[in-house]
Amino acid sequence: MRLPRVKYLRYNWPMLVIGHRGAAGLAPENTLAALQAGVDAGADILEFDVRLTSDGVPVLAHNPRLAGKWLSQTTLAELQQATTVTTLQEVLDVFFGKILLNIEIKQTKSVPAVCEAIKLYITRDSDWDNILFSSFKPQALVLLREKGAQLNLALLHHINPFTYMRHHKKLNLSAVGFHRLHINSIAIAVAKELGIFTYVYTVDLPKTALRMEQRGLDGVVTNYPNKLNDALMPKA
Repeated sequence: MRLPRVKYLRYNWPMLVIGHRGAAGLAPENTLAALQAGVDAGADILEFDVRLTSDGVPVLAHNPRLAGKWLSQTTLAELQQATTVTTLQEVLDVFFGKILLNIEIKQTKSVPAVCEAIKLYITRDSDWDNILFSSFKPQALVLLREKGAQLNLALLHHINPFTYMRHHKKLNLSAVGFHRLHINSIAIAVAKELGIFTYVYTVDLPKTALRMEQRGLDGVVTNYPNKLNDALMPKA
């Protein structure tokens, strides 16, 4: 299993627990409150989505609209007048270097701005190990790989669990993320043979998480890190 910053991992569970959009079941998703809730609930990794405002600022948002406004047509200042919005810089100020951050890239065009924001926190190449970049868009990962061999990349999958195989040689993936309804034992086994970390999204039922562990997956994305940590805790 290859994953950056293993030193951050808190427990010796059979799987790593990844907080979905921070911990979306415990606080409003993609906010500082949700990210802190994920930390407090024992998440090993914090996952969140990033998009760009019209003036090119990376902010946390899953959908292209926030508070009824299209992010691509709204500046950060205009957005802040309408709702509470969390910028990537705010997240990095609080959490960078304290817990592994899984940044899901929702738009290929956001790659340059996201990397520029993160570079403010990079003093040596190994600092990139504080970040795992993930995306459903292979081209976004291609642009990230062009930024350097030291970046950690994860390809996300909708239905076909074998998609990563045709991209791995070019991307040198650190991880692959599978949909919980579309996992395959052969795809998992090949990823393990290649040294790729495997995880599944999004699982909120402890019994389902345990089934994922039995399938050999290395990590699980959840809105409720506290519930899954309780389920995965070794029994006395």
